[in-house]
Amino acid sequence: MCGMSQPISSVKAAGLKICKQQIYNRKMESDLTRLRHELAVVDGYDRRVRLPLGIDSLDRALAGGLALGRVHLLSGAMQTHGAVSGFTIALLCMLQHHLSVKKPTNDIQSINYPNQDAKPIIWCPASQHGGAGMLYGHGLAAAGLDPADLLIVDTPSPSRRLTALDDILRTEGLAAVVIEYDGLQKSVDYWMRLTRRAQLAAEQSGTTAFLLGAPITASGFETAWQIKPAPNFAMQSNPALVPNSVWDLTLHRARGGRPHICRASWHADSTSLQAIDQTDISSDTPVKADLDIHVPATHTLAI
Repeated sequence: MCGMSQPISSVKAAGLKICKQQIYNRKMESDLTRLRHELAVVDGYDRRVRLPLGIDSLDRALAGGLALGRVHLLSGAMQTHGAVSGFTIALLCMLQHHLSVKKPTNDIQSINYPNQDAKPIIWCPASQHGGAGMLYGHGLAAAGLDPADLLIVDTPSPSRRLTALDDILRTEGLAAVVIEYDGLQKSVDYWMRLTRRAQLAAEQSGTTAFLLGAPITASGFETAWQIKPAPNFAMQSNPALVPNSVWDLTLHRARGGRPHICRASWHADSTSLQAIDQTDISSDTPVKADLDIHVPATHTLAI
């Protein structure tokens, strides 16, 4: 018996050593993969297609820009939901500009040539009492977004809007999908399952999704933002200037990036965001209203 116990102990010891080595190898492989990803982010290389937002500090926090073909969370207080919608429209303008194929213009007639390569955007707005109201064509145009690019899908239930997110994201040929979930509050597990399915669908189709609403406790989104309206000091000092929307942007989470806070203004004429220096800004200065992009519903598709 004693003669047999020694080989068994040796086998167990050898097996334990192999297991430890395998665990160590897997850990080293995981660490190496994470290190390669971090180096890729530092070098500006990433498998994700990214949209630079034009503010250096913000783009660095986003590891090069807003990741396309992913799902992003944009939240804000319900009483200032217009700021969330406004910033979303700015992102959509830059996205359409990024996706557009510019045609050469050699004569006056071709200057206003419609961009036939523009991809449609599906927007599922909040219910009448759940958000800032329906989108207004003239306000969208003033903000820089062509209303003809939008397909508005109207349903009063935020749960139904979120349920339809997967199917919409799997639709080929879309530029983006915007879903307003009102003030819907669900469990962390609910949002985790939702984002996991939506992320897979977005990656397959290449369509970018934005979820808009009140702040929620959730993870799994590519980025998570909080948007607040901010005062436009340039307008206060020179009322003759063209009004620009100004927001306080808080990037809470960014996959592959880091949190960031900045103040930015939107310039529709150049389709660009510009950072605003917050030095000597008084916190009690009244905030001017955002661009008027909401009115009661006109032309919508009800589901």
